[in-house]
Amino acid sequence: MVLRAEDSLSHANGRDLGLSLIRRRAALLLLPAALSGCAKPPPPPPPPPPVDATLEGAVNGALLDIARQLGAQTGVDRTAIVDPLLDGRSGQQTKATERAAQALAAAVPKVLPRLRLLPFDEAGTRSAAWLLNGTLTAQDGRAGQYRLTLALSDRSSGLVLARGVAPVNDAQLNLEPTRFYAESPSLVRDRAVQGYIETTEKPVGQRADALYLEQIPTAALLAQAQEAYNQERWDEAYKLMSTAAQREDGQQLRTFNGLYMANVKLGRTAEAEEAFGKIAALGLATSNLAVKILFRPGSTDFLGEVDTYAMWLRQIARAAQASAMCVTVVGHTSKTGSEQYNRALSLRRAQAVRERLVHEAPALARAQRVRTEGHGWDETIVGTGTDDMRDALDRRVEFKVQSCS
Repeated sequence: MVLRAEDSLSHANGRDLGLSLIRRRAALLLLPAALSGCAKPPPPPPPPPPVDATLEGAVNGALLDIARQLGAQTGVDRTAIVDPLLDGRSGQQTKATERAAQALAAAVPKVLPRLRLLPFDEAGTRSAAWLLNGTLTAQDGRAGQYRLTLALSDRSSGLVLARGVAPVNDAQLNLEPTRFYAESPSLVRDRAVQGYIETTEKPVGQRADALYLEQIPTAALLAQAQEAYNQERWDEAYKLMSTAAQREDGQQLRTFNGLYMANVKLGRTAEAEEAFGKIAALGLATSNLAVKILFRPGSTDFLGEVDTYAMWLRQIARAAQASAMCVTVVGHTSKTGSEQYNRALSLRRAQAVRERLVHEAPALARAQRVRTEGHGWDETIVGTGTDDMRDALDRRVEFKVQSCS
């Protein structure tokens, strides 16, 4: 086959055009890679906002968690009451939990505007559909670190609807108990308080503590009595505590502590001793009697009102003798000094208390119904080692009851 000149030229031109198109396509394919090598990388995403670890910031954060969990329910008008917040370890109200409660009351209208808070009193407990409660708990081995927990429960179904948890970082947080708890003769973490704390730890969708929910009207009455006592309104505190004592679910250590203290403030010595007798009887009956008997540093001598301690031990001895059970006196110390020294000291103090008991009720000694143990600082509740009112619960004497057999 013979190609003419013009045919050859046309063929060459077509081949050149094809090669040109191939090169152009290759260049277009390589262009993004070249451009990506020259372009600046995209800016990193902005860092998350810092966590507000103040007590007020934690309250707001925990409430936001609750709002997210409620979802569409936040758009419905509801009523709620707030049971005063407690220290998660001691079960007491403190200056810090009071501050958290104030922050909660201020934050609810902003975070949950359709939720109306009612007073925690008789009328409020009759009307409110929901219940808020919470704890502030020190974290082990982390000075100044706390965990705030809020729980929202439906009083009709008994279910925990939402639960918010937030960290608190404040080395200056005031853990001093309120006046009522600071002056209570016995540790008041009884079944009612335990139910309160357990409710704050329940996962969402599970049932709140049934006994705690059932006792809310009486809890509100006791809260009013405690507030009256804190404000030095002794007569009002006495009347409210007396009303609670007439209720079946008012037979609590908080009630009898309040009656004892109000009677002391009103100068009613005999009535105060009678009230302490009820503390002793209830505590021994439930094997939950821990009394704040303070001693002089490094000594078995009582610190403070010796006559008062003598009266307490007289009532405990009578209750122990009437119970026909055996009692173990357990001494505890705060976390200062050496472990070995504190263990020996706590045992000596328990033995000193035993001597007082058997002096008041010799039958206890004859039947060998009182034993002693010293636990040193092994079972501290607060654990600050401050040796003041903040850790007074650590310097306690417990009376454990068990069958003599």
